[in-house]
Amino acid sequence: MTDDTATQVAAGRSGKPGSVESAEASGNQPGFGTELRARYRYRLYKKLGRGAFGSVFLARCLDRDPRRDDCPPESVALKILGSRRGRATELLKRELSAMLALEHDRIPRVFDWTLEGDTAFVVMEYFPSGSLRDVMPLQGAVEEEAIWRLLADLLQALDVAHRASLLHLDIKPANVLLDGNAGYVLTDFGVSQASRIERGLLPFSVGSRGYQAPEQKEERFDQYDLRTDLWGVGATAWAMATGMNLAERSDLVREDDGNAIYGLPPLSEFRINLSPELEEVIMSLLHLDPGARPGSVAEVLARVQAKSSGAEWAADTFAAAHRGSVSDAEIDEVIETLVDPLLISICRRRGFRGYFVKFEDGEVMCAEGEKSYYALLLLKGTVVVSRNEKELTRISREGSFLGEVATLASMPRTATMEASGAVWACVLNAAELERFLTCNPAMALRVIRYMAHRLSKIPPLDEKRLDDSRSEPTS
Repeated sequence: MTDDTATQVAAGRSGKPGSVESAEASGNQPGFGTELRARYRYRLYKKLGRGAFGSVFLARCLDRDPRRDDCPPESVALKILGSRRGRATELLKRELSAMLALEHDRIPRVFDWTLEGDTAFVVMEYFPSGSLRDVMPLQGAVEEEAIWRLLADLLQALDVAHRASLLHLDIKPANVLLDGNAGYVLTDFGVSQASRIERGLLPFSVGSRGYQAPEQKEERFDQYDLRTDLWGVGATAWAMATGMNLAERSDLVREDDGNAIYGLPPLSEFRINLSPELEEVIMSLLHLDPGARPGSVAEVLARVQAKSSGAEWAADTFAAAHRGSVSDAEIDEVIETLVDPLLISICRRRGFRGYFVKFEDGEVMCAEGEKSYYALLLLKGTVVVSRNEKELTRISREGSFLGEVATLASMPRTATMEASGAVWACVLNAAELERFLTCNPAMALRVIRYMAHRLSKIPPLDEKRLDDSRSEPTS
């Protein structure tokens, strides 16, 4: 038998990717011993789990060649669709496209796949230690260090996803894998969505019982944003800290009845030996009101990493702490001085007043190197931008955005901004900035043009000249 003939037999009569040959497989339901073929051949050995639309198997790559860098390892996790119906195929495609777009050691690698033939499947990195859901009933009360590590690892994975404008929307212990080195990996991007979702784009409610954010349970699709994923991180960390699987204790999840602040009871009711700082971080992610949750993954991650490194953490920047502290009369007076009709219309909208902040002469709006992830929409006044205590430029144009790059890219500030005289601005965190720009396409186009103008002034290829020539902030 030739090699080509052997490949065709292993792949089924047609020899096409996705075909199967197995003594134990029945019809289109692959089982133990089944051989599947995409770019490489795989044999199924053990079922690892089963979901609504398919199963995950431990498989062996039959074509493993250690001399080839692009070849999968010998043991892999192989996810197979249980049905070729439209919704199942859509979910597999969604997960595949998301994982191919995201490269990070806290997200499983994809080695191979096929969506053709009788059996569609994806071949991924295998983690033999199982999921957090598997070990929670066995491990009892975990050490606080492990909970901090869980937060850091999940937030790193989400930071990558959110910068690619992807929401996970189903974070729970079953989707958190153990890497075998006291770390955690976020998997199952099958229901991931773009970071701005409108009603009607989702064919069904997403998320899992006990771990759904309030906006998911109530199917308020227009409110899904990165803060929805932060809820999932908080609920998963809460479950790990208490040892309670919320899928089985959904009675603990509180409804938004106008009286409750958090969606779960305080951690201290169940674990008295955890630090107040850990409880504060986790509970901040579990606000029933999405607007009360942190505005970005980077903001929470910076706090978690500060804890790990022993660095001091500033709970609030000046700008964030002073939002909503000015009177309606002062805001009305500022709006009357504006010239841009579009900006005037936006500022007059209901709910936008809470973003207004007034900076006095000489006040630092943000500092170089600072991990403060908010952008400023300049309304009135002059802002001095400096780097290494050297003034770069002064910005006074009404409607200018400052700090948007750091906010959207999770970068520390690359410049200091200081008020020269009284300055009025609207302060937006990352989630609010995304929502603002998607709801106001004309303003989004202005931001793109403004950023393009700045980039066009940077000489190419010469890093020293690039640093020295930036005349406007990318912080």
